[in-house]
Amino acid sequence: MLLLGTMNVPLQSAFAASPDVTIQENDDVLFTDEEMQSMEEFFMNYDEDEFYKLLEIAVNESKSEFIDPSVADDLLNKETNNEMVIQPFGKVTLTAKAGAKAIKATMKKVGKSGWDKMIGKIESMTGTQLVVFHWQSINKFLDFAVNSGGTIADAMTNFLVKKAHFNKTVATYISKAFVMIVF
Repeated sequence: MLLLGTMNVPLQSAFAASPDVTIQENDDVLFTDEEMQSMEEFFMNYDEDEFYKLLEIAVNESKSEFIDPSVADDLLNKETNNEMVIQPFGKVTLTAKAGAKAIKATMKKVGKSGWDKMIGKIESMTGTQLVVFHWQSINKFLDFAVNSGGTIADAMTNFLVKKAHFNKTVATYISKAFVMIVF
């Protein structure tokens, strides 16, 4: 026991290096340090046009695995005349709750197997594990987004910063890429 002024402080609380002090694991961490570093390196050099080309290849090569292969056109934002249209606004600015509902509907049409194959294809082309886009990670995010304010992109950024401990810049790039995939 250590006496400080008029307070009694247990000795193990007085010194940070005490062996009795335990550090609890943070339940928020979804990814390993290696996975986070790999994604940070990829997204710090992120090129939206290049990523969209990789997404197009991955979707076209994976759509046979989709529950509803017609969702491939939706993922690529193709109009009925087969022109690709990148939509900077529209669904990107959906509220988090509405966006989560739309994402769930899209993912349901793709299916877990098709989604995993599509993301796996992007990973193999980039040489980066994009675990933030894996089925399980997206579903954890959707649970978070339902109770978030702002847009779906804002919710994804906040999720990555608060729950996965990414820095805000990287989280913003990942959010943009994610919104591009699902909308």
